[in-house]
Amino acid sequence: MNQTIARFAAERLPVEFVHHYLSGTLDTYYASSAVLRKVERAKRNTETYTNFMTWEDPLFPTRLLVIPNPPYCLFYRGDLEVLHERTTALVGSRELNRISRPLVEFLHPLIEETVSISGGAKGIDGLVHEASLVRNRPTVAVLGSGFSHLYPTAHGPLFDKIERTGLLLSEYVPDTPVKKFQFLERNRLVSGLGDRLVVVQGREKSGTMNTVSHALEQGKTVFAVPGSPLDRLAAGPNRLIEEGAIPLTNPDQFLNDLMIVR
Repeated sequence: MNQTIARFAAERLPVEFVHHYLSGTLDTYYASSAVLRKVERAKRNTETYTNFMTWEDPLFPTRLLVIPNPPYCLFYRGDLEVLHERTTALVGSRELNRISRPLVEFLHPLIEETVSISGGAKGIDGLVHEASLVRNRPTVAVLGSGFSHLYPTAHGPLFDKIERTGLLLSEYVPDTPVKKFQFLERNRLVSGLGDRLVVVQGREKSGTMNTVSHALEQGKTVFAVPGSPLDRLAAGPNRLIEEGAIPLTNPDQFLNDLMIVR
């Protein structure tokens, strides 16, 4: 059964189809000709996948079972147990400036006391993962391609370190190449895996704001690190605060509010 679900994932079959397949109600599901073609290709697929879990696996992260458009198959490298700890999704711009690294360092109490979740990209994502590793804390990178096409390639050594002490996750089968839209798709998993979302930096229109949209749809509390109105990478967080996000100016108080004893 699990191999069948993984082959469905390889064809990117819609989650509604998988729901009906697992519940034995396909006769009530209207499948378009495009979906039917994918089903036929999945049936002909003889690939045997490893290091993956499906909805029916007890290790599947329960946080992702309740989000809109949940993944039904996840490929992984590393330690799944880290997902049982408190988590914080930390996201931000791929573009960095002189204040980016100090801002991530400023958030060290969150990184030290919760498992950091980010997207493995250049910029803030990479700084978050690095800060976690330096402090011997597990971190989770949610990738937008398959493990045979890790992106960005410059983060190869970083991904190796994350795999040894934390977790790499992808909803894409290993041979899935890099495609731009997949990074927007994976954003819902970054926010979904976090108990809360923290926006470190970002322009008003960016992939970071796309992750915020997913977090709000998922009912997650969004925090934003305020910045100077002269800093273009603070425009996103500042706008979020204007719209109701919680300004994060004291990470220690943040942890106290979460009843975490440091």
